[in-house]
Amino acid sequence: MTSGEPVIGIVGSGIAGLRAAGALLKRKVDARIVIFGDEAHRTYNRPGLTKKRYPSIAEDLRVKGAENDALTWRLDTRVETADLRDKVLHLSTGDTFAYDSLVIASGVRPRTSATHRTLRSLDDARYVHHELQAGKKVTIVGAGFVACELASLAKEYGCEAVMLETLRNGPFEGILGERIATALAQWITRNGVTFLTGDSAREALCDGVTEVPEDGAGADRSLLIEAIGSIPNVEWLKGNDLDLSDGVRVDAYMRVPEYADVFAAGDVARYPDPWATEQLTRMEFWKNAIDTGDLAGKSVASSLGYDTKASGIGYFPSVATEVFGLRIQIAGNPKISDSMEIVHGDLNHLDRGVLVKFLRKDELVGVSYMDRGARLNSAYIDLLRSLKEQRSIRNDQEESNAGS
Repeated sequence: MTSGEPVIGIVGSGIAGLRAAGALLKRKVDARIVIFGDEAHRTYNRPGLTKKRYPSIAEDLRVKGAENDALTWRLDTRVETADLRDKVLHLSTGDTFAYDSLVIASGVRPRTSATHRTLRSLDDARYVHHELQAGKKVTIVGAGFVACELASLAKEYGCEAVMLETLRNGPFEGILGERIATALAQWITRNGVTFLTGDSAREALCDGVTEVPEDGAGADRSLLIEAIGSIPNVEWLKGNDLDLSDGVRVDAYMRVPEYADVFAAGDVARYPDPWATEQLTRMEFWKNAIDTGDLAGKSVASSLGYDTKASGIGYFPSVATEVFGLRIQIAGNPKISDSMEIVHGDLNHLDRGVLVKFLRKDELVGVSYMDRGARLNSAYIDLLRSLKEQRSIRNDQEESNAGS
């Protein structure tokens, strides 16, 4: 416990941590707010790392509010351990930091099976962009958002690109299902990328595709980048009797149940899923980090006695990406569906516009729209409206049942 004005520590300088700080400043909370980040940079637009060619990437990464001098930034400083009972953080500098309230926004790190290059940070992106500018052949392990955007970027640079997906048939299969994943794999192949799946992908990996050594030897060998998922950064919280089985478990207000003055937000937070009763979810989308960061900040303010309305998480998932000119939009939670219906278009011609709705027991739970233009945009918006209305009705019913 500190003396004088309250001290709020935020572990994580990503968008979730920044939005939590912003929510506190907006409510004029009389406290000192300190943000810890293990990178040397203030908050930047992480999804932008794979969306534009260098040097325009630098402009696209700016995030409003990151230059706020009302905050104390402790950058290039890692939190090694935390004693949540005594409210003390132990830092990589050898110092300790005492707080009154804590926001855990430590995010995730790339999952890796070997000592290959990953792409998570700004420094990673600068290295990869430099290699692509040099015309290096790039081999990408994985078929998620980062992998697909990176393959598209590599072709923009004029590089030869190979994608290896050992577990699934194509991109986003875990979200959109096998049929759409297969269609997306075909789209990527038609745009000049060698896309291998299953045994073919495993054989390619076993053939010894390796990254260019730091000394530059073997310059004709490919740059290998792994984009096979991520791991929540929770090791520094061990020893505090928290549920760290998949991130940090919180309630619908981003509060850590075991400690009254500890909250979590962003990729690391696992909260009650508004889309699946009695289940927990952990999202790694930019919008999720924004929404949960805002809510965590409101909840901190409320815990300090400030009159602020903080309704429970009502997250409406939405994400968009572009791969070889094909814009892909996903909303709701298609993962919980038991069937899909193509409303418009043909999966063999994604570029002409395909609109899909996902159902669970005939209830609309998700939509997806793929197109090179916006010819079906009004129909997509209508489906989004129906999805939101249906979700609102379901939430009202669940609240009514809980109160009865």
